[in-house]
Amino acid sequence: MANFCDYHPKEKAYWDCPKCEVFLCNRCVSKRTIDQYGKKKDFHYCPKCDEQVERAFFEDTVVPFWLRLPRFFLYPFHLWPLVLAFILAVAEALIPDRSLIGIALNFAMWGVLLKYSHASLKNTANGKINTPPPLNFSTIASEFQMVFKQVFIFVAIGFASYKVFSIFGPVIGLLFVAFALLSIPSMIIVLVATNSFIAAINPVLFVTMAWRIGWGYLLMYVFLILLGAAPGALGAYVLAYLPKGIQPFLFSLAGSFYTIVSYHLMGYVIYQYHEEIGYSVDIVEDDSDTKTEDLSEDPEQDLLKRVSMLIKDGKHDEAIDTIREETKGHMTNQELADRYFMLLKVKKMTAGLLEHGKNYLEILAGKNHRAKLCEVYLELIQYPEFKIASPALIKVAGSLSEAGNHKGAVDAYNRFIKGNPSSPLAPKAYFLGAKIINEKLGNPAKAVGILQGLTKKFPHHDIIPYVKQYLGGLKAG
Repeated sequence: MANFCDYHPKEKAYWDCPKCEVFLCNRCVSKRTIDQYGKKKDFHYCPKCDEQVERAFFEDTVVPFWLRLPRFFLYPFHLWPLVLAFILAVAEALIPDRSLIGIALNFAMWGVLLKYSHASLKNTANGKINTPPPLNFSTIASEFQMVFKQVFIFVAIGFASYKVFSIFGPVIGLLFVAFALLSIPSMIIVLVATNSFIAAINPVLFVTMAWRIGWGYLLMYVFLILLGAAPGALGAYVLAYLPKGIQPFLFSLAGSFYTIVSYHLMGYVIYQYHEEIGYSVDIVEDDSDTKTEDLSEDPEQDLLKRVSMLIKDGKHDEAIDTIREETKGHMTNQELADRYFMLLKVKKMTAGLLEHGKNYLEILAGKNHRAKLCEVYLELIQYPEFKIASPALIKVAGSLSEAGNHKGAVDAYNRFIKGNPSSPLAPKAYFLGAKIINEKLGNPAKAVGILQGLTKKFPHHDIIPYVKQYLGGLKAG
């Protein structure tokens, strides 16, 4: 039975902290990449106690492949597999079959399909079960020798079968062929795990691999047989009755589709049984259509995780102290700023709330979260002792004006001007405030007075030509 995160009950728990005795999801755990002997390695820690966490039992977090079979058929409908299958199908329909160039091109296309399928297998084996590899030069060209190694596996099987038939006769030969065919998926899995042709054809390794997977290997093999036979059956019973002109196109499309599904299935089997077969999985991805949040090495993101845990444990004072000590009153993460603002408000710590409010408004203005920016600003100015002269007030005023709070917008511009009378942005604040007074509050006389004062106070500012043009229009009206 799957375990769920103690702090996000709807998220599966991939990690277990032995000290705190809590289950953690990917959103909670902290990741640190450490360089060991020239090779980077990821370590994962509990945000509460900073102890290294242990991976939860994998069988509790992964859905067995036989329970998600329909979803394997959706994999080729992602953008890149679909584009590849379509390109190969168009090429198949256009290339002449019997010419030497046609044969060479068909072999090249088969190699491209096989290489992309290998990349899909490896992606899936590493936990990217819903993320096909991109269709680019790197995906196709890198490690292309894997295609030849797989071809050599079939050549080796054919040569060995010939020798067994020659030496031991047809009965033993047929038994050997049956055993070899049954072992092909295991050989491919060993090839992917080791990148070694010699290892892939080593009976000790591929038989052990299949044995460790157990009866799941036989079930996978049955499905692979069905997938392998599907294009032929489709061609014989469906495509044969369609116009001949589109038969090569559709047959190629079906072949690409079932090939990619087959390799995706083998990759998922590696993913599911990676502990049994000794394959290292670097990425844990939730078995859903939504992407699991990446494990972050951002200090503020890690702090947010710890604070979230403290809040859920009811330790509000400890959460406030932790944020204050580690940020020194300055932060850039909006979610962390949200939590801190909420905590200070709940605990009625007015002085801290007003001080944090300045930084909070700057964060919201930088993120362009206009509605939240207005909400927080209007809440803060309810306190007479709240003073702010930040350039964020320019965005606050614009946001208030857009929301229809024109008096509040003018007040925000005035607050900025009062706090920054010599700022290069002060003339802009004067001008925008005057426009609101004229156009939204219906007081052109007051607007004229403000604009005339602006031209006298900042006669050489870049905005003055626009002010004079606008002022001329006001007087003419």
